[in-house]
Amino acid sequence: MPLVVDAHKIGTKLHRLEIRVDGKFIGEYERAQAGDIDRKRAEVRCALEFLLSLYRKHGELKVRWNGARGEKIIYASGIEVGTVPRASWQRPSWVQ
Repeated sequence: MPLVVDAHKIGTKLHRLEIRVDGKFIGEYERAQAGDIDRKRAEVRCALEFLLSLYRKHGELKVRWNGARGEKIIYASGIEVGTVPRASWQRPSWVQ
């Protein structure tokens, strides 16, 4: 199953990350600055099976960081349907 995570510039610094599997749009991952795009692509690869299971059940997904909870929340139609497992997270660009 070919995975593509496209980055589209949406401002002076931020990019929208679109997730496609076999050419089909399944959702959007966290917005990213240029230095974090590759890291977030790796996170999508690590969490892909989980994301696909949620997509099959709920439809298009949107992943957003929730700083208060310290979690990457997965939404479908504006409703929380899960969180990205910490095991899938990669080291942020600002951590040496």
